[in-house]
Amino acid sequence: MSVERSRNEVWSLEQDTFLLNSVLRHLAGGSNQKRAFEEAAHEIGRTPGACAFRFNSVLRQRHNEEIRIAKQKINKLSEGTIIPLQQFINKNESVKNLNWEQVLSFLNAHILEENLMEQRYIDIQKQLNDTLEENRILKLELEYFKEVRKKIELFGVNINKMMDIFNQPL
Repeated sequence: MSVERSRNEVWSLEQDTFLLNSVLRHLAGGSNQKRAFEEAAHEIGRTPGACAFRFNSVLRQRHNEEIRIAKQKINKLSEGTIIPLQQFINKNESVKNLNWEQVLSFLNAHILEENLMEQRYIDIQKQLNDTLEENRILKLELEYFKEVRKKIELFGVNINKMMDIFNQPL
């Protein structure tokens, strides 16, 4: 998707979606918005400043709930990792008594958990993209049917005028 864009080009739905998903992914992963803006800028051919402005002026208001949930995810993740680590240490009584196999086992379990969460995130992201695309198509269909309705109403008015003309005495 990396393409050079002109300064005044209108933001597309695809660019907005990529920018939003990038920010949500970075927030949920414990990163920050600045890194998300840099990543998105590289991919969509905008500057990080333009991405930051677009996100803060348009997308943040539209997607406030998703942003809140992404921020909560990192809080839950950090809470979830500290407790099992403490339990792991308590179970083994002393960090000094841990062997490499126990540490490796613990880390592998957390890597697996992280991979599962990443897969859930990817699934949700795909679902969001599908929903956004469906919404875009429905909006286009709505506009089409509004135009058809206007034409039918105009046609009906013209038929009524013609009937009035034919019904007038000569």
